[in-house]
Amino acid sequence: MHFKFRDTCVKLYARVSLDPIKGTSFKMDDLESEKRNITKRALLESARDLVAERGSDRISIQEITKRADVATGTYYNYFETKRDIFVAVALHLRSQMQSDLEPVRNKIKDPAMRVTITLRYYFNQAFTHYEWREFTKNTGLSNEIILHQPEKEALQDIKEGIKGGRFRVDDPSFTQSLVIGIVKHVIGQIESGKADESCVNFAIRSILQMLGLPELVSQALTQTPLPPIAATKRERRERIGDNVLAPVTSISEYTSGLHIKS
Repeated sequence: MHFKFRDTCVKLYARVSLDPIKGTSFKMDDLESEKRNITKRALLESARDLVAERGSDRISIQEITKRADVATGTYYNYFETKRDIFVAVALHLRSQMQSDLEPVRNKIKDPAMRVTITLRYYFNQAFTHYEWREFTKNTGLSNEIILHQPEKEALQDIKEGIKGGRFRVDDPSFTQSLVIGIVKHVIGQIESGKADESCVNFAIRSILQMLGLPELVSQALTQTPLPPIAATKRERRERIGDNVLAPVTSISEYTSGLHIKS
């Protein structure tokens, strides 16, 4: 579906310029910033859809801008090459997954449970997020942009676990790098079809033990299923035909086919 983002922004700009609202804190700089954000989002959406339809090699920058309804020259205000926009789309997809998980993470008080659920979530996304797998594969980014929790967030989880007496770690930063390394390796194995649920459970249990949890506690936490996680419809699509992607709205729709033990 096309949305004329540029025309919308121009009309909004003109309306605010000619008829300012008295006492408003909304500044013209804010409007320009929002206009840029809308234009960038339009370009990202266009690139996502075109790659899904035809792959990355068979589309041009001109086709991306035409689909986004912006001038070709505008593209270069945001990206230098076609590959740049592919990287931006992949990072946006990964960021959306983080946003989807955040409300659930915020409700979990136990650092060990928070780490467990976070690991389980990203591993499951590697199994089930069709668009992520296909987009990164079709754009040649599978080995460059790996699906994982943000490093700073992972480090904060470890530090909170230490502070609360849940984890026993001598060097939080080094431990965080080890955890992210394990996650990247396991997800790479999942995406290449070399890892299954048993590998995921082993990885989660090993990480929890590395953080200082007893074996029995680690085993029990590893069996914790994912709670319901609301997923952004635009970000969660599954193939239902040769060229059709259908939205999925709940993480339970993914995990139902994985037979995760509770």
